[in-house]
Amino acid sequence: MSVKYGLLGLLARQAQHGYELKRTFDQLTGGFWELNHGQIYQSLERLAADGLVSYTVEREENAPERKVYDVTERGRAALEEWLAHADARVRPLRDELFIRLAVMADRPVTELRELLAAYRQTYSEHMRTLTRSKQRLARERGAAAAQDRERLEVERLLLEAAIFHCEADLRWLDHCEAELAARQRREAS
Repeated sequence: MSVKYGLLGLLARQAQHGYELKRTFDQLTGGFWELNHGQIYQSLERLAADGLVSYTVEREENAPERKVYDVTERGRAALEEWLAHADARVRPLRDELFIRLAVMADRPVTELRELLAAYRQTYSEHMRTLTRSKQRLARERGAAAAQDRERLEVERLLLEAAIFHCEADLRWLDHCEAELAARQRREAS
């Protein structure tokens, strides 16, 4: 599972506690792959049980103790093995909107258009967030040391993948809205 290896890869860069790891994962994926804290901690427990990560407990005064996770040598080897053997495949189109439209197919066109409008607002807000992230990344890259620029360049590419994906979703919404508007005009005449 790529979440397992994604977490291993992030920990190979730097030891982190769960909340840091979630923030780093969210930033890296541009918000298109959301993990909740439970998924992060469940994955970390499994990685620890498999001997791929270890942890130390940090104790601070007036703060709850927290586990800081780091990848083990066995974890680095597993990560390298996964990275060396790409399993390229087309991403499945699994989206809640697809199921909603399929279930609502026989509903009035106005309901379908309202659904699409709500999704358009969400995608547009997400596009603004991604654009701000890209601008922030450009500023960081400009001020970064040479060795960090390469990492930030790859992060920019990943962020652009999220932007292109969001743009494609918005274009598809345009198409759906145009088709439904035409259907509504036909039904009205």
